[in-house]
Amino acid sequence: MKEDNKMYALTYCYEGVDDNQPYAVTLAVSSDKQKLLDEMERCIDEDCRTSEDEDEMWEDDHNYSVWKSYDDEVYLQHNTRTNLYTNYKVHEVEVL
Repeated sequence: MKEDNKMYALTYCYEGVDDNQPYAVTLAVSSDKQKLLDEMERCIDEDCRTSEDEDEMWEDDHNYSVWKSYDDEVYLQHNTRTNLYTNYKVHEVEVL
């Protein structure tokens, strides 16, 4: 792949827990890596949203905290279901 034709993907991975199946999905692709990093931060902010409502504290789509953080990859741990992890990653992909 030519240097000037680099493409990047933002991938989300739900690692699953208990009776939930793990899955991964590519959320966005771009030749602008910074746009994807900004989108990753927006997604993380949304996932780290917390609630005082008892039922919402157990939902899998938010109520996380950053567990590990690297330049292009961030791991989140659920605040209530502490054995549940997700991660976001921006990585270079090949255009076919």
